[in-house]
Amino acid sequence: MNISRRNFLESIGAVGAMGIAGCSDGLCRFCCCAPKGKIALQLYSIRQYIGGVKDKAGNVLKPGVGLEQAFADIAKIGFKAVEFAGYYGFTPEQLKKALADNGLVVCGTHVSNDKYGFDTKNWKYNPDVLKKTCEFETAYGNTLVICPGGGNIPPGASWSTGRGGEPCKPTKEIDEFTKRLAEFYNKAAEDAKKMGCKIGLHNHTWEHAIKMTDGTSFWDYFFSNTSSDVCMEQDVGWSTCAGVDPKVQYAKYPGRSPTLHAKENGMGKEVKEFDAILGQPGKPGATPVDWDGLIPAADKGGVEWWVVECERHFEDLSAITPSYAFLKAKGLN
Repeated sequence: MNISRRNFLESIGAVGAMGIAGCSDGLCRFCCCAPKGKIALQLYSIRQYIGGVKDKAGNVLKPGVGLEQAFADIAKIGFKAVEFAGYYGFTPEQLKKALADNGLVVCGTHVSNDKYGFDTKNWKYNPDVLKKTCEFETAYGNTLVICPGGGNIPPGASWSTGRGGEPCKPTKEIDEFTKRLAEFYNKAAEDAKKMGCKIGLHNHTWEHAIKMTDGTSFWDYFFSNTSSDVCMEQDVGWSTCAGVDPKVQYAKYPGRSPTLHAKENGMGKEVKEFDAILGQPGKPGATPVDWDGLIPAADKGGVEWWVVECERHFEDLSAITPSYAFLKAKGLN
């Protein structure tokens, strides 16, 4: 290609000016500051759409479409990957085929920490249980196994800690539990790595709200005292609800987050309306997630997948469809 010296220098100047001024939304899709993240879906968001609506007695009030049809529907929306929260009776071979048939990949799964082989009541760790879990996961192509809370909660705390529930006072029991749990995660992460998997922790509000006796939060102690092999899957909606800046976490604990949960904050003392659609925080009063600031922070922190999770409208696609469109409009893929 022929290019004059003058045109070459002018092009350099244009690029330099762009770097100073920042890219416009249109240009960002084609330049170095375009978001790197890809959009996935946590299947918990549509669990009734898949498995049906049932009453307390287990009677089916509305049948679900099934996992394979759900895969086809979410692929049509534009999602590239899914994160599991249950397998609807499918074998690894069936999961692998259903994903491939719909052009989807898996970016992770959620399990309780007993699937790691943890018994936190008796403080025993069984690596054979972890081995079975990893064998199941890798058989359909998954390598990221995240615990979203089950078995992680210290004594005296609850799911509601940090979002309107009773405050949890620091105790020596919380200190001991948190320290031993971090030790378990370190050991299990080392073992899982040999099995081709990674493990990690997903937050709600209590991880930020629970304090140890020295004032350190459960969250900060845990990620300051576990190896980089223990992944951090931050739920940015819950972090925002807890009064914690999600952006800061990727600077504090970089390179540990292959995924994040893209969730809007629907909590607040006066909140009466919330549809769990990204970009639409609970009304009135819920602090919105700083999506524009979060994207570069997550990119710098190494986040690959933005996993949409909507905790309303489990029975249809009415929350996940506009949430996908919201992230797509931000430049994510």
